[in-house]
Amino acid sequence: MKANVGKRPFIPVSLFVALLAAAMIVYTTCSFAESKRPERGSVDFGATKQPDIKTPPHLEPFKTIFADLAEKVVPTVVQVIPTKIDTVIFSNNPFYQFFGDPFGFDDFFGQRHPQQRRGAPQLEKREQRQQGLGSGVIVSKNGYILTNYHVVAGADEIEVKTADNRSFQAEIIGADSLADVAVIKIKEKVSGLPVAYLGDSDKLRPGDWAIAVGNPFSLSSSVTLGIVSALGRTAMADVNSYQNFIQTDAAINPGNSGGALVNIDGELIGINTMIYSRSGGYMGIGFAIPINMARKIMEDLIYEGKVSRGWLGVMIQELDQTTREAFGLSPDTKGVLIGDVFKDQPADKAGFKRGDIVLSVDGKKVSSTNELRNRIAALRPGKKVPIVIIRNNKEQTLHVTLTGRDDAKTDQSSESKNEARDKREGVDMAQRLGIKAGAVTPEVRKRLNLSSNVKGVVVIEVVPGSQAQQEGFAESDIILEINRTAIESTGDFKKAFKNIKPGESILFLLQREGNTFFKAFKIKK
Repeated sequence: MKANVGKRPFIPVSLFVALLAAAMIVYTTCSFAESKRPERGSVDFGATKQPDIKTPPHLEPFKTIFADLAEKVVPTVVQVIPTKIDTVIFSNNPFYQFFGDPFGFDDFFGQRHPQQRRGAPQLEKREQRQQGLGSGVIVSKNGYILTNYHVVAGADEIEVKTADNRSFQAEIIGADSLADVAVIKIKEKVSGLPVAYLGDSDKLRPGDWAIAVGNPFSLSSSVTLGIVSALGRTAMADVNSYQNFIQTDAAINPGNSGGALVNIDGELIGINTMIYSRSGGYMGIGFAIPINMARKIMEDLIYEGKVSRGWLGVMIQELDQTTREAFGLSPDTKGVLIGDVFKDQPADKAGFKRGDIVLSVDGKKVSSTNELRNRIAALRPGKKVPIVIIRNNKEQTLHVTLTGRDDAKTDQSSESKNEARDKREGVDMAQRLGIKAGAVTPEVRKRLNLSSNVKGVVVIEVVPGSQAQQEGFAESDIILEINRTAIESTGDFKKAFKNIKPGESILFLLQREGNTFFKAFKIKK
């Protein structure tokens, strides 16, 4: 077969005609479309008249209130970019990075470095920088910034970016992990920074407007709107932390931490801290630290270098309806029950007793254990504080001089743990509630590390499925009182049940691992 070299390819006449016709059609269509295009400005777009919607005169200012507010608040909120720096060893041998010295030459040659051996991989130390992103609020013209502890914790460098895209290096002035508050300051000398106006978070009410400003997902200067959903929230199970969160439905997302929560007047009322989420994103519940709490911590860190918190020295419990009935209180009584008073602590010296009901601290009412704890912590050590209590159904005021939280003996519990139960003698039975109680013998006292002044009976068994088990009784609990009557023997224990009928409330005072507390419930019929 001869090669078809140098010859032009043959195109059938029919194919040529078809291509020419298609080209003519395209040209004609384009020319037609071009001729149909209108001249610029010849078409009126949109309606010629605004929608006839009348805004009541008193609502006219409301149209721009949030935009006006954002203009004032956004400049006071900054991006906080913490950087952690680690040293990482790199090698030109990729296997060395993953497996180290696979043949054990380092061990064989002792201290000799691998680079000293001929043909060994060359090692190089490099910095690995990991950046985070949070927010902060400028609180002084010379560069103090409020943010969260978890935003800057462990940072080797901190960069601050303002809303007008200026960048500064900052340093940590102080941090408080127990309340998740930190104070940082711009290193260089600055002046004239926009500063947030600090409001009064104690005046907040559920339903008030709430506006969150921050940098969610690296989207700087974002503004979201909502309301205050609730106050005095706890969001973590850590009993050592101080929590008094403002709950809001203003959208808060990762990166908002440390940002501003402001009210309708543009006043800073909280520092955004965390979200409740099952997906990692916003689900309608966010939490902020009240500004009054954050401000006190900030001032302590700046002026003293540490946070000073008041300490009362009591074990406290919630006052539920059953406990109110057991104490003979009215159903609407709000307060906190004192389950124990630590010896030689401020409350003990001021005359507090087990069973006292705390109604107010320094003129401010308290209705939960968390609220009482935060009220005391907000006061400075050394301050003499009036505390209103109910004792024996009568109100009275005690004056207590608080000490410092760090100076107080906070762990009053015994170090002993439950051991295998030994055989005991002299045990009397009381089966009304499913509790088997026995005398506090010298052996029991030694095993449970009880002091000589502890009197009562010991729970030696809780019957499975009984009401006692359902109410949370445990073996080795010490029953000190029943219905405010001291129990010093098994005889007292049995006698205490004689006048109690099913359906009535009963109040126990128990001691467990060194801590005393009340337990109230109704005996099942």
